Amino acid sequence: MPSTDRLQQIAAMYATHNAQLQRVVRARGTKSDAIAEDACSHAWTQLLTHDYVNLGPPHWGALAWLTQTAIHNAWKLDNNERRGHDVVPADTDDLAQHADGGGHLHPGADQIAEHRARLKLVEQIPERPRRFLLRLALGYTYDEIGAAEGASYSTVNKQLARAKRLLRDLEHAQNAGGE
Repeated sequence: MPSTDRLQQIAAMYATHNAQLQRVVRARGTKSDAIAEDACSHAWTQLLTHDYVNLGPPHWGALAWLTQTAIHNAWKLDNNERRGHDVVPADTDDLAQHADGGGHLHPGADQIAEHRARLKLVEQIPERPRRFLLRLALGYTYDEIGAAEGASYSTVNKQLARAKRLLRDLEHAQNAGGE
């Protein structure tokens, strides 16, 4: 959890710069107002968890980081929209309320069960490689993972390789036991 001072700094930056950030994202990332707003919201949320981003005056480093994060997220959201991909709701137990008549696919019960089983396998991975893997799944880059974990790029690479190998081994053992 960020400190109170950091939260206040982020709130002040948000009040001052959010409208400008959305304009920049609409100009360079997407023409859609909704996607620009979503992408900017994502960037501000990421700033809360990325405590290595320097918020000190004049804020140019933090604003550049926010802009890059928001634009990249807008590109992803635009690509997903063009391909017709829906975002899977966080609460997958009640998919019926998210279904639409437009032919968009939602995960079926069997896919949800597979995802939950895989998450249970992830829980079996030792804590350190699991933390690295979860950060990767949340969209962190190798450099961001290294900064957050206080590790070198090489260590990040090794821990992720270990986590992926352990996950494959666990899946293989589960599949062998279920046959």
